[in-house]
Amino acid sequence: MRAVARSLFAVALWLCGEALGAQDEARIAELAKQAAAGQPLAKEELQKLADEGNAAAEHFVGNLHLSGKTVPRSEARAIEWFRRAADKGYLPSAHALGVIHERASGELRDLPEALRRYRYAAERGYARSQANLGHMLAEGIGVKQDLDAARDWLEKSVAQNQPWGQYLLGMIYLEGRGVARDEPRGASLVRAAAENGEREAQYHFALLSGTGIGVEKDERQALEWLRKAAVQRHASAQFLLGVAYSRGLYGVAPNHAEAAQWLRRSARQGNAEAQYALGIAYYQGRGVAKDASEALGWISEAAKNGHPEAMQMMNELRRRRAMPPALEAPPARDQEPRAAE
Repeated sequence: MRAVARSLFAVALWLCGEALGAQDEARIAELAKQAAAGQPLAKEELQKLADEGNAAAEHFVGNLHLSGKTVPRSEARAIEWFRRAADKGYLPSAHALGVIHERASGELRDLPEALRRYRYAAERGYARSQANLGHMLAEGIGVKQDLDAARDWLEKSVAQNQPWGQYLLGMIYLEGRGVARDEPRGASLVRAAAENGEREAQYHFALLSGTGIGVEKDERQALEWLRKAAVQRHASAQFLLGVAYSRGLYGVAPNHAEAAQWLRRSARQGNAEAQYALGIAYYQGRGVAKDASEALGWISEAAKNGHPEAMQMMNELRRRRAMPPALEAPPARDQEPRAAE
């Protein structure tokens, strides 16, 4: 009986420790949120905890350096802090290192290291790493393509209701990659990811709803999901929403001013289709005041990004020697650093 009591007491202590750990991490996450918003006392307390070796604090200090919020942006400093936390077994930091090494350019890009970090976190149940590892295996990024292994990892991620994993697995079923094509199942997974806030899924579910692939065709629903993705700064969704307002698609009345606003948001993120369409809008004065300089600036930018019609137009201008000596540069692209995902 005493042995049972001791066991129950040990379990109670373990549960208490787990709860306290979760509370401590939630408190540190709130400190990090306040620090990113520019509150000096929160930043000071967060840094103090990180300096003392708190893994969660180390991770959030790394995120501050990665985003450049309230501290100079430095991927090298971010990696330093993430490594400290990852060496303590903190899975979000192991995942963050995977993201950096997968997506960075130059010397920081290290696909074998990205795979190693993702696998470490994935094997310990970190759902986002399971999804990212599945993605690399499915696409053969830094590793031989293995659709069966990819699907296994994505299924594990989906079992935890992870949105990115839901989206990726949904696309596999929609495209029939390594499995029999199953459009209803694929669309259901993409919708689940969209409902969980994954903007890529919101955009693709809008396309599915608009065309009736895997779901009943519903233009109103397509517009709703397109807008949700656009609000989350999905450049292709912003462009398509601009096209919808320009042409009166998805049941909306044509509104050229609204169209120009969405085209501009997409163009500032580097979407060549939007840059070209915005240039034409300025040239024609559709939804914006006519402005030849703005028109030429955006069409030139689209040409630099490989838009065929824009390139043809710029080549024709050069052929006619009608190119002005200097173009007014378009506004800077509206890009914000995103935390490691």
